[in-house]
Amino acid sequence: MNVIDLTKPQKKNTLAPGTAIMVQGGIEKGLVILHSGLAELLSSSSSVEGLSAEQIIENSSRVGLIKGESVCGIMGLISPEPYTKSICTVSDCIISVMPVEADKILTLLQSNLQLNLQVLKALVQRIESVVYLFNNYKYLWHKAASIADSIALGFPGKAGGDNVARTEVSLGEYSAFLRGETQRQQLEHPGDWDHNLFLGRLQDKMGLYSDRDEIKIESLIDYPQFLFMKRLVKKPDDLLVQLFKKDEPSNYYLLQFLSNALESMLKENEKMVREIGKLFSVLLGSSAWVEEIIKNPEPDNPRKQNFIHYLFKFISRCRRDSMKLMRLDIQKEYPVYHKLKASASVPVVSGIREKETVGPQQEPAVEVSENALSKYNNLMSRILDFSDIEEDTKTELAGLLKTFAAKNKKFEMDPEINQLKADITERYWKLYEDCFLKMIATDLKNFIPGIMLHFGLFDEKLVSKEDLITIDSAYSKNLCLDSPVPVMTLPYFLEKIYDKKVNPSISEMGESLRDLLKRQERMTKKEKESAYIYEDNPEDRVRFEIRAIVQETLKLLFGSKKKALPILCREAMLGKMDRLLMDPETVAEYIQMYRQRDYSVFYREAVVRHKFGTDLAQKEVLPNFVLYPVAGLRVMMWQEIDGAKRNSAGRLFLPIVCNEKKEKCVLSLLAQFRWELQKTIAGAKWIDAVEGGLVGAYYDYIQFYKKNSSLSSETKAKIKEFIKKTRSDKDRFAADYIMWLESEYEGRVKLNAATRDIFYRYVPFRKEVRAEMAKKPLYSNLEMKYQNRQRKVLLKFQSRAKKFERSGEPLPEDLKHYLE
Repeated sequence: MNVIDLTKPQKKNTLAPGTAIMVQGGIEKGLVILHSGLAELLSSSSSVEGLSAEQIIENSSRVGLIKGESVCGIMGLISPEPYTKSICTVSDCIISVMPVEADKILTLLQSNLQLNLQVLKALVQRIESVVYLFNNYKYLWHKAASIADSIALGFPGKAGGDNVARTEVSLGEYSAFLRGETQRQQLEHPGDWDHNLFLGRLQDKMGLYSDRDEIKIESLIDYPQFLFMKRLVKKPDDLLVQLFKKDEPSNYYLLQFLSNALESMLKENEKMVREIGKLFSVLLGSSAWVEEIIKNPEPDNPRKQNFIHYLFKFISRCRRDSMKLMRLDIQKEYPVYHKLKASASVPVVSGIREKETVGPQQEPAVEVSENALSKYNNLMSRILDFSDIEEDTKTELAGLLKTFAAKNKKFEMDPEINQLKADITERYWKLYEDCFLKMIATDLKNFIPGIMLHFGLFDEKLVSKEDLITIDSAYSKNLCLDSPVPVMTLPYFLEKIYDKKVNPSISEMGESLRDLLKRQERMTKKEKESAYIYEDNPEDRVRFEIRAIVQETLKLLFGSKKKALPILCREAMLGKMDRLLMDPETVAEYIQMYRQRDYSVFYREAVVRHKFGTDLAQKEVLPNFVLYPVAGLRVMMWQEIDGAKRNSAGRLFLPIVCNEKKEKCVLSLLAQFRWELQKTIAGAKWIDAVEGGLVGAYYDYIQFYKKNSSLSSETKAKIKEFIKKTRSDKDRFAADYIMWLESEYEGRVKLNAATRDIFYRYVPFRKEVRAEMAKKPLYSNLEMKYQNRQRKVLLKFQSRAKKFERSGEPLPEDLKHYLE
């Protein structure tokens, strides 16, 4: 592990992710300015004496995050003691280092008031970040505790036992206590293995989390005083410089108060991290509660099977939060997680395991009370208060939205209303960008401003109460899935860009950020003065995505560039919200439904290099499905690959509130992806009937259908009419692709002989489905030709596998997977 040297001055040095800026127990002091990127604050509860930097970091838990522009090491400089925390980069970071002795830090700050102001602003930002993390730790603790209590309440047993702590007794003892508590409080127990327990309604009635949930920030630090100081340090720099020149004690008091507040919050976060760790250990540790439940499978007990299914679902939701907040991957830490996953692989309905998922499965209903909706009151003003955009912009945005809300026909082609929406949109995206970059230093699901970032909800008065109930329920679910396919809301995709896990998208004009950076180098001085100059850092990668792609794409998803509004509004929705909302789990289930039919949809031809040369093998690469915070009519297949790399993941965009039928939108998106990916892989030969693969064969069919002897005159007339009604070959392909997956898969003959031949060859169904189809004369010859082609490919790769076997070397993974 790289550890930077704090004794040497550094100016704008770029650090890779995983670089240690400071290490717990270290004594070399330095003031570190984090210009760009994200770093994590880590704490080890055990002794670090004699351990290497890598061992200390590995054994530490995350208790805070630091985002540029900020300052690191200020806490360690104020105290002469060794560092009590470690700081490690999470993304690419740009830093400067000023070596300084602890007893000279105040003198340095007073002599350099610009640096002093930078430190004070950084401390405010750090406190806000730690406060947000505290709220998320509290929420994660609540989820883990609720899962533990759901297990204890569902576990069969008798009521009884004294008041005991869930982390200090066996499952049987705690179950007996909770069951007895339901009797003492005269509450109805739902019975053994009731999966609805995971909703937490019974636990809330029992008041099991009231002590922890009632801990407020105000009881931990002097929060009103902090808010006053936050407003103070946001004053113009020249005013603060004059104040501190005349009154040095006020400067010292600010520094002391903010430092103490930060230290107090960090200690509270460390305490929360330890409590969450205990809960995970009780649930998932060796011979722990989950192990006890799954060690005795009861295949004839559908209640228990459903209980285990939802147990895994809720624990897997905790997994992402624990990785994000604590750097703890419970899948790697606890082996029982894999056993639970295997036990919960398929839900049970009426005691029978489903053979194939045919659409989104209904989860237990979530009831949202009136009190739960109270948090939406004055939403706009609270989001504006959270942001750091200019006060004038805040006032203008609030005023414009008030004028818009008063309009009766909000989405008619009225030039005045369209201009009003354009003015709102311009200011809204400044707010969105500011809030996201502020939130990236914490968990992205903080309610303020997360509800805006994920759903576009900015003013609760623009939607109905029923809409709020649906959104509130959806917001409690997982908004970022990695498996079985990557589906996420926009903020989580922006986070991937920030962390350099994916590149920013190309703009509507086909320009990438890399292209823009090169173009900027050729700009004149005058051109640079009138434009925003991007740099290749995490913040500007996100800015480019929002400004060049998101703002324009959102208008396309809406369905009309002139009418579009990025803010969620009831009049933009063509139906009830609960029917229109596209949460990640629902989208993933629809994708899986069609992926079961077109199993090769995400495969592409890739070059595999090995000691005997190269081979072309089919490789599966899952694209990113991104839900944009807008109500819209359209879906967009934006990029089939990332840049020029053929084995990279593409990106497909959908509106989170979809005014079209969900299944139709998802299937249309897959059809677009199929077409564009094959065109890219085939390159300039895409129109060739042989070399072009699927799109080449389809293009050839459309161009020369009149000469096709297998088509009747009547069929040719229908194709001619079909071509007139559709705009492009891609649209025609999509229509036939949808027919293939929806109708022909289910045995309804809809396609003509030529298109059926193309799709049977290039978009095959699973073996057992084809076997059933081949019983009909219409498909038997197609199946025979398909088998012959596959046999040739199989023989080729089996021959290659034997070559590797004789050489004593393992077959490359990509070839092995393709052969299987």
